[in-house]
Parts: sequence; structure tokens; C-alpha cells
Amino acid sequence: MFIRLVPIVLLVFAFTSGYTLQKEEWSVSSPDKKINVVVSRSGTRLSYAVAYENRSALESSPLGIVRDDHQFSENLKFVSKTETTLDEAYTLTVGRRLQCRNHARELTLVFENEKKEKVHIIFRAYNDGIAYRYHFPGNDKAVHKITHEESGFAIPKNAVAWIQPYDMNVRKKPCYEAFYENGIAVGGQSPNSAGWAFPALFNVNNLWILITEAALDEHYPGTHLEDKDNNAIYTIRFPEKEEVTSDADPEPVSTLPWTTPWRAAVIGNALATVQETSLVTNLNPPAVIKDVSWIKPGRSSWSWWSAGSTTRDFDVQKAYIDFTADMTWEYTLIDAGWPEMKGGSMEELIQYARSKNVGIVLWYHSGMGREKDTLSYANLMAFPETRKKEFQKLQQWGVKGIKVDFFDSDKQPVIQRYYDILRDAAEYKIMVNFHGSTLPRGWERTYPHLVSMESVKGAEGAGRQEFCDRAPVHNTILPFTRNVVGSMDYTPVTFTNKREAKRQTTAAHELALAVVFESGIFHFADNMKSYQELPDEPKDFLRKVPSTWDETRYIAGTPGKYIVVARRKGSAWYIAGINAQTGEQEISLELSFIQKDKSLRIITDGTEPGTFATQIIKTNGKKITVKIPAKGGFVLY
Repeated sequence: MFIRLVPIVLLVFAFTSGYTLQKEEWSVSSPDKKINVVVSRSGTRLSYAVAYENRSALESSPLGIVRDDHQFSENLKFVSKTETTLDEAYTLTVGRRLQCRNHARELTLVFENEKKEKVHIIFRAYNDGIAYRYHFPGNDKAVHKITHEESGFAIPKNAVAWIQPYDMNVRKKPCYEAFYENGIAVGGQSPNSAGWAFPALFNVNNLWILITEAALDEHYPGTHLEDKDNNAIYTIRFPEKEEVTSDADPEPVSTLPWTTPWRAAVIGNALATVQETSLVTNLNPPAVIKDVSWIKPGRSSWSWWSAGSTTRDFDVQKAYIDFTADMTWEYTLIDAGWPEMKGGSMEELIQYARSKNVGIVLWYHSGMGREKDTLSYANLMAFPETRKKEFQKLQQWGVKGIKVDFFDSDKQPVIQRYYDILRDAAEYKIMVNFHGSTLPRGWERTYPHLVSMESVKGAEGAGRQEFCDRAPVHNTILPFTRNVVGSMDYTPVTFTNKREAKRQTTAAHELALAVVFESGIFHFADNMKSYQELPDEPKDFLRKVPSTWDETRYIAGTPGKYIVVARRKGSAWYIAGINAQTGEQEISLELSFIQKDKSLRIITDGTEPGTFATQIIKTNGKKITVKIPAKGGFVLY
């Protein structure tokens, strides 16, 4: 890895009493000069605006932050600026691109308020976006509170949005599990009183903009968005009053020095920029784990989706291990209820799995809101001593990972719990998947054993007809929104109907989700019989498809309509597409990036519902035309 920080210029301005109110501006541009950020002070307030090739991406947007002891939102005096270049390479263990480059120009502006207290406002301009955050210098051990953040994103009012209502956390119904609004006008009121969730996608001035949050640490809660005046200025909103940690304040607290999370926006003139970006992980600290050889992402079977109570049945789980080994998948997840297993012990099951070269992943409750319960596996994660003792036991057993569920809040104590679990799991070499969780903020760069997070309305909702009816559109929005910011544990590729709900997506649509979606641990949710009865071609595809990728390319598509994506693992390319529309979508694929005269297998929907059709094609330098039926899909590999 190489790291280069080059100081460019340092200007320091001294001030006497009083200061001018005339407009002042400071700017920073991306390395390729296409993105330009201008920070302005006009009157008593600070703002910023962003342009891409002279087209407005973010209009004049508010800046400022207020602590319980000092305000840093108006009447700030400019003190100094520093501009640097960042250029570093790093490697991820999960994601759509494992080799990444963090290349940006950084501008740090120092201001002071009327009481001579300083705040740093730090901007970065990347070739594919921008980000900014605040830093309070000093060494004050007193605990301070941020009471308000002015930060916002002013979207041009002629924009179209794909944006998710922020769904209130309640027990067993975490947020980030609402459907996205599909291509609505900006400035409208959220269906939920809590506002909107990150990430939010916009199209305006022939630009695509995805706004989100990154590098959230223990010194801040997870935030979301509100448009107070319905004028398309989306500002930061702290967590809501929730059932979990109801006694904790929604506002962040910390000693000094103190740095806030990044407010970030991916910006480009094509959807490829959004889908292929590494901006969120770029903004996070480097890995704290040096030896990552034990971190092995992979595919997993999972019995809970089809028959939850089987987690307590030794013989059923043993059969799932046999099935997993036959599919050459790396893991099987044993969900809630496993401590009450009948017919054999967990230790025996793990030993059997080891003989089949299958790793075991076990479910746990986060313990949030369960701290006063009788000690059980539902709150072992809540207490440092019991958590470490449990991890030590899992390591001795040979368990490879845990799925930790039900966090149920974005407040700061909950964010601290995520970090506690990640640190202790790393010590005992246990991989982690967060379920019922907050949104990814790029933690997988710092903690590479974090292999996935849920924070999505996924296939667990497929037992409801509303989900099945909306799934085709939902599935084409997620690759441009939720899945951009991190691995997504949607638990897809379900061919059977769950309960009385009738699936609307075709068989090939479901198969294609194994490539269209990305997750470091990829849970195939359907019952094993469903996969065992597949024709040879789709079954062979599911045996081969990777869960991490060396390269991802946007090929075609529009959120809410259709998507085609290409992903590479080594020298092997996997291309998949899905259609959300009620009519057929024809795609012309230009495959010059694939070796000429290479034989590829394409799996599409068959003529009868629930069937597949397979064809061998040759790449000969010419374009390939694929017709995706209504709500259908295809895979090409």
C-alpha cells in the first residue's frame, strides 16, 4: 500500500476585533477538475455548493454545528485554510471491488466563533463525489453535546428522487426496511414523520447524485434526513425517540478532540459512477486488523426462511450441511433457537460440518434493550465479560461467524455496541453479519471481518403479498441505492412462494439476484429441496457464483425499470440483468471486455412459468441482444 499526503498551500489570516460581512469564498476541485466545491460566507452564515463540469449538483447548502457550550453556525471568523492531496491504495475483503484507491483533494477551513473557540470544516473532492465533516480541536475531558447540526444537501428543485422514508424503529421492526419512493419529485413530504433515510438518489441536470453518511464512529449516532420546509434542502436529523435505549438522548456526546462523520455525495454524469464508487469506504479509517487470512467471505445455506423451527432440529441441520457441501457453498447459518437443539449437540454438529468442509455461523441477539433480562444468548452481546467469554467458546468450537440481530435504534449507545462486538469478534477471529441493523457506513474497511449488514427490506418480507407485488421494482432500485453503500444481506434467490403470498418475479429474475446484489456472505434463503430440484444449468451456476468481486461494471439500466451489471472474479465474468417492467426489455450487450471467441452460457426464463432456458453463445466482438421478459431476468457466465 502506498500513502501520499502532499501539503499544497497554507494561508493564515490574523483578525482584529470586528470582521467584514462581505462575501468570502474558498474552493477545492477533484483531481480530474470535473467536480468543484465552493464554500461561501455571505452575511453571518456559511454554505457550500457543488458543480460537476459547471452543472449544478448541489445548490447553496447550509453548514454549521452547535454544541451545548458553543455555537459554530453563524458569525464565524475565518482563520486559515490548508489544502492537501490524498492518494492511497487499500484492499477490502468484501465488496464489488476489492482493490480501491482513495484519491482526493482535501480542503480544511478553520473558523472561530465570537468566544475564540475553533472549528475545522474539512471538505474532500473526489473524481466521483464530495464529502465534508467537522472537527473540534483541543484536549477537553469534559463531556460535550452537539445539540444541532445545520448540515444539508440542497438538491436542485427540478430533480427526480429515489428516496426511502425513514421508518421508525420499534421492537423487531428496525428502520431502513421501507420501500423506496420511485422517481418522485423532490421537495415532497415524507410519508413518515421522521423524514427520510440515507442513502438517497437524485437525477438532475444530467447528473446522478447519491447522498449518504460515512465513517460513523462511537462518538456519534446514526443520522438521517429531513426536508423541513419541503424545499429540497435535506438536512441532518438525529435519531428518534425509540423503544430501545429510550433513556438515551438522541444527540451525540463526546470529549474533545471530536470529529463528526462525513456527509457525502457521490456525483457523476452516469449511473456507472454511482454503482461503481468506493467513496464510502474511502472515507473510513484503514484496517485495524493486520492478518486477514482467517476472513473468508462466501455463500451460505439458511433454513430459517422456509422453516424457522428447524434450527432446533439436529437432523435437519445435518441435512443442510450435506446439502451445503454438495453445492460447494462455504457456510450454513443456524438462526435463532439453536441453543435448544434436539437430537444432538451444537459441538457435534460443528464437528460434522468440519468433516464436510462447511463452516457454521450462529445467530445472536444484540442485547440492546435486553440488559435487564435473565442472562441468556439473547443478551450475551450486551456485557463485555460475557461477550468475550462467548466468543472464546465459539472459537474453541470452530464457529466461523455470527449473525447479530435486533439493534432497533440509531442512538449513540447502539452504535457503541456495534463497535464493541466488532472489536471482540476480531480478537477471537469471528466474522460478523449485522441484521436488524443500521445502514453501512464503510466499517468494513476498518473492520474487514464485517462481511455484511441487513438494513434492507429483503426476502424475509416475501411472506406478504405487498412485498411480492413490489419486489420487481424494489430489486432494480437497490443496486443504485442501498447496495452502493455496503454489502447487503437481502437473502435472495427464492423460487418458492412463502406462505400464502405469490411471488411476482420470474425464476430467472430470482437467479440473477445472485449477481445483481452483492453481499460478503450471501445467504441463499430458499429451502434446500427447492435448490436440489433445479435443472443442472441453474444449479451449476449457483455452485460457481462468487460472493466477492474484483471488478464491477454498470452495463445498462434505470432504477425502478431494469438493470444489467457485470462482475469479475479473477478472469471469470458474470453478467446478470433483471426487469421490473410489465413489458419486455431488450438489451444490447457490448462485451468487448470479455475474451473473444469465449463460450458463455446464458440462462433466461423458459416459456413456461417457473422454468429456465439455456443457450451457449460465443463472444465474437459483436453485440449480443438479450430480451428480458416482464419481471424476468438472465445470467450470462
